Amino acid sequence: MRKRYRLHLRGHEQLDRWLVSYADYMTLIFALFVVLYSVAMVDKDKFRVVIEGMTQAFEARPLQGEGLLEREGPAIVPPAPAPDKIIPDPSQAQAIALAPISGVPMAQQGEPLPTLDAQLRKAMAPLLEAGLVDIQQDKEWLNIALDSALLFSSGSAFMGPNASPLLNSLSSILKPVDNYVRIRGYTDNQQIHNEIFSSNWALSAARAEAVLTTLIGQGIAPQRLAFEAYGEFSPFASNETEGGRAKNRQVVVAISRLRWVAPPAPAAQPVVAQVEQSAPQTDAQAIRVIALPGGGIRITTRQD
Repeated sequence: MRKRYRLHLRGHEQLDRWLVSYADYMTLIFALFVVLYSVAMVDKDKFRVVIEGMTQAFEARPLQGEGLLEREGPAIVPPAPAPDKIIPDPSQAQAIALAPISGVPMAQQGEPLPTLDAQLRKAMAPLLEAGLVDIQQDKEWLNIALDSALLFSSGSAFMGPNASPLLNSLSSILKPVDNYVRIRGYTDNQQIHNEIFSSNWALSAARAEAVLTTLIGQGIAPQRLAFEAYGEFSPFASNETEGGRAKNRQVVVAISRLRWVAPPAPAAQPVVAQVEQSAPQTDAQAIRVIALPGGGIRITTRQD
């Protein structure tokens, strides 16, 4: 009886082991349904905010919204100063002042070009109406195109009688300001043949130089001036007609929007008194070699 009872208990234990596996399975099923329920009940607005935040973080874009991380706080590293607030090095101030026209900084603005344009149009109104002078303005230059017939004779670089009053009127406006000025000479494509000018290029250079010399004589600082020669290679109109060739024979006075800055005066050098040195005294023991009449020599230290 005791043995049979033991066998009965052992068989009962083996039959109940399936409950452990069943319980594990039910636990997994319960966990699965909890996860599915949580996914189904997710807040779409909050989920979208999380996705956008992660996307902006990876793309290094500023966050948008009202999150806690968007509030401003004390910066660990101080921000760099803005470009327009950078204090220039004092050692560079002189270099900026001495910069030529090709490297003048933006800060060195001269007299505004619209102001000069209005003054020139008022002073040259009759010539503008007659078509002998043309004034054009762009961002960098104010160009006054002067007909060569107003200034020079045909094939010549000598000033005519009409040049003086025209250039006097021009210099009266240019002299009070500090803008850079370039004088540019142009010609047509008709080749010149004389003993003075070998080419149209030389003629355009001579005419531009003549205008520059006149402006210097009327008191304009030569440091502001320069002349350029283009000859026949930069025409304004076609050279096929007489009207086009006449338009190409020009002297253009170009006024820059930038100004010339006079260099600072050099610092006075200290005067050092120099002690006048006396002539070196002859060494009394200097050796002398004297040639003798018979062909011999005599070595002595005497100076007499």
